Amino acid sequence: YHIVHLNGFVHTTDRIALRDIARQLLITQDLEHVLIGSFADAFTYILNLLRSDDESTAIPPVIFVLEEFDLLAQHPKQSLLYTLFDIAQSQQTPIAVLGVTARIDVLDLLEKRVKSRFSHRQIYVHNMASVEEFVQIAREALCIDSSTASEAFAQQFNKRIEDILTSSTVSQHIEDIFEFGKDVRMLLRAFTLAVSQISIDNPLLNASTVESQFALANTSAKMKILSSISLLELCLIIAMRSLTQLDISKYNFEMVYDEYKTFMSRHMMAVSAGGAMKIYKKPVALKAFETLVELEIARPALVSVGEGSSVYGRNDLLAGTAAGIRAPKEYRMVQLMLEPMQVVELVSGRVDIPA
Repeated sequence: YHIVHLNGFVHTTDRIALRDIARQLLITQDLEHVLIGSFADAFTYILNLLRSDDESTAIPPVIFVLEEFDLLAQHPKQSLLYTLFDIAQSQQTPIAVLGVTARIDVLDLLEKRVKSRFSHRQIYVHNMASVEEFVQIAREALCIDSSTASEAFAQQFNKRIEDILTSSTVSQHIEDIFEFGKDVRMLLRAFTLAVSQISIDNPLLNASTVESQFALANTSAKMKILSSISLLELCLIIAMRSLTQLDISKYNFEMVYDEYKTFMSRHMMAVSAGGAMKIYKKPVALKAFETLVELEIARPALVSVGEGSSVYGRNDLLAGTAAGIRAPKEYRMVQLMLEPMQVVELVSGRVDIPA
């Protein structure tokens, strides 16, 4: 059987998808004359080329794996999906179609003619519930058994893996990845360099290489920018984070400034005690707030335009001028674009923040 992989990010049109289907099925014929016709005719022609010289020979089974299925469903007329489902339903050609997506409402994107040919078989795969399950994925990917090496070496190799996974530095980095997005590919990518350096002279995984890769992966351009922001801007970020912890996902400058004053009132040190902290006036804080929006640390929230419609604001807090909406800068809603662990990392790296 053959396996064909398509991705909504890569195959943005049906013509591109058709060309890659032919490439993955090892079709060497020139398809330019075929692409002139309908998509269904071109696709059927490609499948027929899989037959051997004997016309009576059946077409070998083909499995289509459609990554980012929701993006493929946004193609005009959905010709690709309709053709695949139609051929699969007719059972004249042995093909199976497997769609993968993170959207649970993806069926609502399908046209009626496509949905009528869909088998409606859905399998829901949930994310890992704990960090331990996340670590277990890395453990199973890295450890070896005695069938691939001697039992003594397998035990030694697996012990090194266990020591690396349980070290405090690597454990913290794995927890950061889990909190950030539970991305298994990001987790395994951090071990790629260390695995590639395994050789006869160095048969075990190098712990320092793994730690350096994790540190490099966790260093984003946004965090480098944040390392040079002012103390006032940092305090406003903390205030937005505090509002988020109160289940307030959208907030304006007035709300952030009130939370900032509350925060500073709790932690401000008296000038007589040698402290230099103070509560900045509202115009100064507003300038710092606008700077955070310009840096895209906070972005204008999705605002309602009318019934059934909405619009994103621009990053200069001019969202209120879109589609007839008028509001002063201080009252335009924004959202913090930092993960909780990033805020903690940012604060822990500063010595001038109140304790």
